[in-house]
Amino acid sequence: MGKHVTIIAILIALFSFLLFSPLSTEAQFGFTPKQVQQKSHQGVLSTAQGRFAFGQVSESGEDKFMLDTFTGRLWRLNKRTDIGLCLTVIPYRSKDGKYSSLPEKIPASKGKGAKEK
Repeated sequence: MGKHVTIIAILIALFSFLLFSPLSTEAQFGFTPKQVQQKSHQGVLSTAQGRFAFGQVSESGEDKFMLDTFTGRLWRLNKRTDIGLCLTVIPYRSKDGKYSSLPEKIPASKGKGAKEK
């Protein structure tokens, strides 16, 4: 009789351990935890809502930009020790090697929607 009581006590202890252990219930039953889907940062800086669009093009929290949607000027949000948060102009490099705060003018193409004179 003592042997049966010991086996029952061990089974109760084992069942209690499995039921109340700190492991998640998904792991107990062989399920894998759900994977968190990361947001895509593509198209973050493109907007039709306002003049300025703030965005982040990578997972880094220090990689934040501000785009002037009217002129095409681009700034990076920086944190400096002497003045704190500031905007730094990102220059564009033209084909001839010169730098400018404005992007090059793209000539209008004569496609389907362009009017011919």
